[in-house]
Formats: sequence, C-alpha cells, structure tokens
Amino acid sequence: MKPLRSSRSCLSRSEFPGCLWGLILVFAAGGCSVSRTPVENGPALISQEDQIFDKRFRDISFKEINLEHFWKNGNTGTPREPVVLTNQTISDLSESIKDGVVNIYTRRIEERDAKFGISPNDLLPIKIPLVSTLLDIIPFQVPIPYRTEGFSLGSGFIINEEGYILTNAHVINNATDIRVVLSEGREEYPARIIGIDRLTDSALIKMEANALLTVLPLGSSDELRTGEMVIAVGNPLGLKHTVTSGLVSAKERVTPQGNVNVDFLQTDSAINPGSSGGPLLNLYGEVVGINTALLQKAQLIGFAVPIDTIKAVMPMLVLGKTERGWFGAQAGPLTLQKAVELDYPNDGGVLVTGVEKESPAEQAGLKPNDIIVSLNGNETKNFIVFRRQVIGLAPQTQLALKVYREGKILDVSSTLLQKSSVQTP
Repeated sequence: MKPLRSSRSCLSRSEFPGCLWGLILVFAAGGCSVSRTPVENGPALISQEDQIFDKRFRDISFKEINLEHFWKNGNTGTPREPVVLTNQTISDLSESIKDGVVNIYTRRIEERDAKFGISPNDLLPIKIPLVSTLLDIIPFQVPIPYRTEGFSLGSGFIINEEGYILTNAHVINNATDIRVVLSEGREEYPARIIGIDRLTDSALIKMEANALLTVLPLGSSDELRTGEMVIAVGNPLGLKHTVTSGLVSAKERVTPQGNVNVDFLQTDSAINPGSSGGPLLNLYGEVVGINTALLQKAQLIGFAVPIDTIKAVMPMLVLGKTERGWFGAQAGPLTLQKAVELDYPNDGGVLVTGVEKESPAEQAGLKPNDIIVSLNGNETKNFIVFRRQVIGLAPQTQLALKVYREGKILDVSSTLLQKSSVQTP
C-alpha cells in the first residue's frame, strides 16, 4: 500500500492526476459527550484557520488529487466463499482488527443557555397553586447564550499507516484539542483535523504516532445484503473496545429524525454514545460503515453511514473543502403513477421536479418531468442511490446525464459551478 505521507511532497501535482466527486443538485433534502446522550452537530464555533485544523493539503485542487492508494481496499467485487461461523469466528475477527480501532477524546467549545433573572416563584415561601402557575408563565428569567468548554468521547478507526483516522463529524465538532488512544490503553497521541463533512457526519483526522499502526481495509456497503451478519466496534460510554454483533436490518434507510440527504445502514448491533465513529465490519474484517446514530427510545436500532458514501466524499475530507458543486435542479423519486403518466417503460430512474433559472441545469437543457436514467455512466436505480452518487461532486465536475423525455433518451452534459460564482439578475 502506498500511503499518503505526512510530508507535503507526497501530494505533488505530478502524483495526483485526476480524481474527484460531489454536488448539491438541491436533491435535498449526533454526537457523543460526557452527558451520555447524542447531540447534533451544532454551529461551527471554531474557525478552519484554528491550529486544530491541519491545512497541509489545502492548496491542492480536486482535479489534482488521486486517492487510489490512500486507503486499503478489501477483496470486494469478486466472488468469495462465505465465512464459516463457529463459536470462535467473532472472537478471531475481533482480535484481528482491535488495534485498528481507537478511542477519541476531545476538548471542545460548546454553546449553552444561561437563565438570567429571578423567578417570583423563587421568592415565595410556599407554592400558591393559581398564583404560582401564572408567575411561571411570565418570562422573568431570560435565556442568554454563552460559550463554555466541554468534553467529548467517541471512536474512530485507522485507514492509513501514516495515522489517518475516520470518525464522525460530531465526535470532533468544535474541538480545540483531540487525543487518540490506541487499543489496550497504550500511549495517547495528539491529533489534528484534516477535513469535516457535516452532511455525511464524517471526519478525517491525523495523529502523529511513533508506533506501527494496524490499518482496517474498507469494504463495500453496496455489496452488503439485508440480513448479513456484521459487528460494531467502539468505546460506548468509555468502555474501551466493546464488540457487539448483529445483522444488517435494512439498507438505504432514512432516519426518522435525521439527515434526509444521506441514507444509512440500519443494524441491530448495539451502538451507544461513545461508539460513534467506530467501524461496522462484515465477517471478512472489512469496514462497511461508520457507526453514527441511534434512536433513544428504540431497542437495538442503530445506524451507520455506508462506507461507499464515505469513499465518495474522501477527496473533500482530505482537502478540507466541502463546498459541493451547484447544478440547479430539484429531483425526487419516480413513482409508478408518474412513470405511467410520462409513458416511461423501464424500472428505476429519478424524476426532475424543477430547474432553477440561469442555472447550469437550465443552460444544459434539462426540463421538469425529465427522467434521469444514468449519471456519468452509472445507472440510476433509485433516488436514494442517485443522491449518494452526487453527494461527493465538487465545483468544476463534468456532469453527463442520460434522460428520458417523450419516448427518447437524450444526453445532457454540464459543468458544476460554485453557487457564489453564479451571476444573479
């Protein structure tokens, strides 16, 4: 494996010809802390110019980056024998990958509300039913936002021998200091942020370690089957290196309370606060997702960001640039009723519901009620898969669509722009 080295020279323009992905076609649409309850990614309170951010790759463009050897790929895409399940299978797997899973502690800036003022009820010697209720309604105490220092606990896993680690964005959100602890409670190492993508709740950090590191290979979440056995590894509530097993309960799941721009793997492997950022692995020892969320009132319903989604946004994470390209089209699922109405004879496809004026989509000739059947040569099987395909597309990406319109298949091509570069009338 040829790792992305710490020195700037390893990212020379000659070494990085070509790779990129990410756009917001306007196809639109937790965290773990010492409180032991997930919290959402709050507003950014730390500037990207802060020392916690590693800016060594910021002058590289998407067209110059090539991440072919940045992570280790599992043996995906080829037929292989099923794993024989015995009473030692999980323990053998756990032992083989444990050194690749890390504990992450952060010191962070948090924004909270303080109550200013004295409630009249606090001055009463006893609570008078009618009067006290009336006084509770009157806003004598005014919330005033203030910033304080807090701590966060989470997990991550090593993807590169040079110390690059994947985790959740909410684990290191607004961090001012990050410490990484390897398995077995060995020495802790300082780390800095390479890049954060809040949309996919993913982050890439780098620790400066003086130890030989265990790298976990990345598998394919698209190749997972519903009902396939997986294990989740992390540090729930500070309990180091906890392994839980379960099934892939569902794929392409949109959480009831979460991000509508990203689909998740649903699993019944226990995922608790502190497990966030840890790997979800198949029985071949390949990472197929990043454990990221759970439903508080549910039993054994956890979610993980598919690893193929993370691969798509990896250039953004490495470069620390998460501005997505702008196309200016709105799209949604193609219903059976609409397919019949438009005389569309095939399965799959994504329906264009609107096109912004003066947008690249309009200039390329895209129209409402067009049905997108492929994107850059990849078939659009359904809206969720299509949305995942576009989530990593950056400005200046060349876009090639095939669309169905009035019985014909048409080619539509365009270049994605930065939203700020568009001239408004």
